[in-house]
Amino acid sequence: MAYGYGMTYMIGSQVLFFIITIALIIWLVKNPKQQDNHSAKDIIDKRLAAGEIDLKEYKQLLKTIES
Repeated sequence: MAYGYGMTYMIGSQVLFFIITIALIIWLVKNPKQQDNHSAKDIIDKRLAAGEIDLKEYKQLLKTIES
């Protein structure tokens, strides 16, 4: 007769599946890349650093967002 550990492996694989599924859900919820919140000042700081705007335009934009 073939006595084995089939039931044990089946239960173990189900537990492993649920652990992986729960870990994936937690990772997707807490993924920091999904939270891409940049303030207006951060954006113009990056544009100035990249050379997209000059200092005069930067000061004008900064004055606009602070008012």
